[in-house]
Amino acid sequence: MENTVFILLFVGGFLVFLGSMGVDVIRLVLNFLARCLLGLVVIYIANYLLEYFGGNFVVNINEITIGVSGALGIWGVILLYALQYYFTIT
Repeated sequence: MENTVFILLFVGGFLVFLGSMGVDVIRLVLNFLARCLLGLVVIYIANYLLEYFGGNFVVNINEITIGVSGALGIWGVILLYALQYYFTIT
């Protein structure tokens, strides 16, 4: 619980700092949330298709994968699948 409060305070402070530097914070946050949602949908569909066609690796949907897809976009989703494939093989 304490870690969550510190993380929220850090993120809030960082957003206030960016706002004071002239960055459109609302647009930045909405863009991040849109990429999170798009990444979630792409991961869900890709997992379904991989299981349907007999693939033996899927990417779990959790906070880390949603954060990576939100920060990196579609390239983050590709990175997640590449890492999952690499660690499934070895």
